[in-house]
Amino acid sequence: MNQLILHESLGPAYLRERRKNERYNEVHLLGITGLGTGKIMDIGRDGLSFGCLYPHAFPAIWSMDIINAKGIHLKQLMVRKLWERNSGHPDLSGSFELEIGVEFMDLTPRQEKELDFLLSLEE
Repeated sequence: MNQLILHESLGPAYLRERRKNERYNEVHLLGITGLGTGKIMDIGRDGLSFGCLYPHAFPAIWSMDIINAKGIHLKQLMVRKLWERNSGHPDLSGSFELEIGVEFMDLTPRQEKELDFLLSLEE
């Protein structure tokens, strides 16, 4: 596997330019995992990031659900961890002990349709 090693972190402006799909930052969603529930901080067509109040050890790939206050419940979405920030990381927000960014993997046609509907509600 080829890897690009950077000696400095990429700034938020670069990450926004790199995204191909819209991300929604003001969301009112929860991510439910086998380790508990976390607040989704932003979400887009390709993935999401969420914060946990307590530190956990997440595997590289796992299944999670997404739920909102209106009763929308996306079940068993396979995700792959892209990045993780925990206590001591300079970019960690003050609200969480752990923040994780994930990408969606192998969504079924039904999950894709439900995700599109959920994103339309967050606009």
